[in-house]
Amino acid sequence: MTDKKTHKPVYIISDSPKMNSDQFGFNAYSKTIAELIANKDNKTPLVIGIYGPWGSGKTTLMQTTRYRLDPRNEKNKRLEKNNEFKDKKIYRKCRTVWFQAWKYKNEDEILAALIEEIFKTMEQDNFFQLCKAKIQELTDRIKTSKITGDLSKLVAGVNISEFFSEMKYKEKLGFYDIFQEFFDDLLWTYLNWRPKGKESEKPDDTKAALIIFIDDLDRCPEPRILNVLETIKLFMDKKGCVFVIGADNDIIEKALKKTYDSDAVKFMDKIVQVTFNLPKFTNIDFELFLEKLVLANMDDVTPHLPLILPAMQDNPRRLKRFLNNLNLVAGLLRNRNIDDIEFRHVLFWNIIDYRYPRLRDDIRGNPDNLDELKKEIKRVQEALGDDTERWIIPSEIPEKAPSSLQQYINQKVLVDIILKFDIERDKLVQLITMSGVVESAKYNEDKKDTEDQFDFGIMAKIDAATFKYGDDKREKKIDQPYEIDIYSVTNAQYEEFIKAGGYRNDKYWSEEGFNWRNRGNVIQPKYWNDPKWSQADCPVVGVNFYEAEAYAKWAHKRLPTEIEWERAARGTDGREYPWGDEFDRELCNTRESGHGKTTRVTLYPKGRSPAGCYDMAGNVWEWTSSWSDKDKDSYALRGGSWSGGQGDCRCAARLDGVPLDRYIVVGFRCARAQL
Repeated sequence: MTDKKTHKPVYIISDSPKMNSDQFGFNAYSKTIAELIANKDNKTPLVIGIYGPWGSGKTTLMQTTRYRLDPRNEKNKRLEKNNEFKDKKIYRKCRTVWFQAWKYKNEDEILAALIEEIFKTMEQDNFFQLCKAKIQELTDRIKTSKITGDLSKLVAGVNISEFFSEMKYKEKLGFYDIFQEFFDDLLWTYLNWRPKGKESEKPDDTKAALIIFIDDLDRCPEPRILNVLETIKLFMDKKGCVFVIGADNDIIEKALKKTYDSDAVKFMDKIVQVTFNLPKFTNIDFELFLEKLVLANMDDVTPHLPLILPAMQDNPRRLKRFLNNLNLVAGLLRNRNIDDIEFRHVLFWNIIDYRYPRLRDDIRGNPDNLDELKKEIKRVQEALGDDTERWIIPSEIPEKAPSSLQQYINQKVLVDIILKFDIERDKLVQLITMSGVVESAKYNEDKKDTEDQFDFGIMAKIDAATFKYGDDKREKKIDQPYEIDIYSVTNAQYEEFIKAGGYRNDKYWSEEGFNWRNRGNVIQPKYWNDPKWSQADCPVVGVNFYEAEAYAKWAHKRLPTEIEWERAARGTDGREYPWGDEFDRELCNTRESGHGKTTRVTLYPKGRSPAGCYDMAGNVWEWTSSWSDKDKDSYALRGGSWSGGQGDCRCAARLDGVPLDRYIVVGFRCARAQL
């Protein structure tokens, strides 16, 4: 994969704003914004919005702008002489505050914390010591003894952090309420570094300004976004104040619409005077960025940028994290002397690993899923003929594919990667094993950037028909068409039932279930808090018959009868297993498969039944609504489980399930009359 004699050591790209300030044109952007702020002819108060999605470089741009305006904030540029805006005829002096509003819980704390950050900036300039007389004058004009004592501490030189740590946030607000009428005066003194000559002397923002950078506003919960903006409005009459807000504007407007509805845009227009939307980066920008890196195999990365960048959604931060993961995996394989895997295969797998976590997990659990996806993509290619470049697929084509793969077939970016990912199965297994050591970043920063929510509620339509039933394959007739879940009910689906108050709403429960639930004060499945059994895409277990029945009623469905279940599992020809007459441990989750627990319900598309249903052999036994004996003491369980062998997962196999018992090997799926 790499010449061991010439390879470069594992190298990680820093994501710090300072390290990235000269990338993607940020120097030009920051200089322009800094010039706008420092220009003495631009009146204050002023609010500038820097907008862009997560990872697009907002923080880098804001930090770089801050360094330009106020070099004291950079370790190697503490002296004022390094300020590129030192021409007093054109520019005003700038002092900066960096404020992360997402750290604070409510409006009061936000305001109090902002006051504290402003005071810390003043302290860095030794303002409270050099302007003792001014602070003392302020102290003398305040009548509240508590606040007077606090201000005296400032004059005495107490550290600002210590000063505010002793005050509760309400006391800080009390300080602000008394202090705000003097704020203009104090700010004037701080920025001009001298007291006013006369009380009538007006604030002068041509000499200096206080620049407050509010980073990651979109990280705040929606109600807090409004609180921050309302806090900024309190300063909108303060001469010499400039706010720079970094956020995803779509998220901000969505939060405001809940309060201001159609006036959300007008609200922002009243606050923000200047907007800067970070531009989309081009392939050339990224190529220039890659040329500056010293990563091993970088020459092998550049040719694949047309595949990489769309998968990273042209996002600089994602690209850096992806390259870091890629370099770690490549280094790991090299140092384990695994040199028979091509670098391009490492690269393609890392794109899948990083950007398509659902597909990654399905391939990790069952490497055959990659071949199955390739097969379906090639089928689509044949159907499209010469029109594959646009990849506009008629709806009926992907519907013929396994439901777990349909979403991938429609994604042209992923399709291009899969078609080039021609790795042999044994090498894929080796690559998956080694790359699993390096954990990929998860897309929890921005829900818009995750894969589309997978639909576990898909149902298969079963027509009325006669079929071969049971071990003796006697004929049974389905009189009415019906629908049945393609997947067992997952933990993710069951969680929605819990959140919707399913355990508290009596209308979903039979009399027996109601009595059982109340006796034990049951509020969730038995193994709900055990991460081994509660993975979102795995079938829910530890639910008894009455819990399954209540969920089905909540979902406007019902549990299938035993006859309906078997018809969906084996079709009409009396086959032994959903896929045919021969057992294959690669097509299901049983004891022979070796997982030792439940697996993702999408893991075995090759093991589907003729109706397209997954996991009707293995993974979990499933409740049906049919009694298993004449005494009506138990209900029939069908399908086998992860702990049982191949005999248990035959389509005709059945087991007795005591309705009150909550088994670790039992789940369920739902049915309903055909709509």
